[in-house]
Amino acid sequence: MTITIDRQIYDDVCISKAIYSLSDTYTFSRSLDNNLEIIEVTSKAGQNIDESKIFDVLNDFKLRGIINKETKDIKTILFAKAFGDLDE
Repeated sequence: MTITIDRQIYDDVCISKAIYSLSDTYTFSRSLDNNLEIIEVTSKAGQNIDESKIFDVLNDFKLRGIINKETKDIKTILFAKAFGDLDE
């Protein structure tokens, strides 16, 4: 099965993490065509490929990336506050 993914929606990190998390079930071959990532998906067990599961995982990692960016400053402040007293 071939899946085409718009790299303006899902960045390389998101796609790479999703592919890695599904690597126990599927084998992936990736190529780029401008802003499109073309992914050949093969099932390792010879079963049907669940395209909706692949996009669910992509959306999960995209959301994790958004949350990580939005909370980065808060994490930095909490880290500094938690370990700031250790310098004294």
